[in-house]
Order: sequence, then structure tokens, then C-alpha cells
Amino acid sequence: MLTTDQIISFFEGRIAQLKLNGDREGMRRCQLALGVLIEAAEHHNDANTARRLRVLAARAANDREALEDD
Repeated sequence: MLTTDQIISFFEGRIAQLKLNGDREGMRRCQLALGVLIEAAEHHNDANTARRLRVLAARAANDREALEDD
């Protein structure tokens, strides 16, 4: 079974890869997926996981914005 740590690790790597590739659309899709996962965490009153996912979503948003500025 997939764990929260594995999901977070996947997204960390994916965001880094997308940043290197300059893939703004991929970054947007990561943000959307993370948003759904945040909703699931909140629905189950898992504030710690929701916070961790928000940090990743913010990183994706910041990296996407930086790519748009280039």
C-alpha cells in the first residue's frame, strides 16, 4: 500500500524534475493534484499531512511562477 511519505517523496522529486525541465504545465498539474490530496487530508482531520502537502503545493506554485518570469 502506498504511504503518505511515499506520495510526498514522489511529488518532491516530480517538482524538482519539472523545474529542471521548465515544465510549467506539469507544475500546474502537480498543484491541482496536491490540492485534491489536501482536501482529502482535511476531510480526515489530518492537519499534519495537509500542512506537508500545502508546503509542496506552495513550492510548485513558486517554482511555476519563477519559470513564468524567465
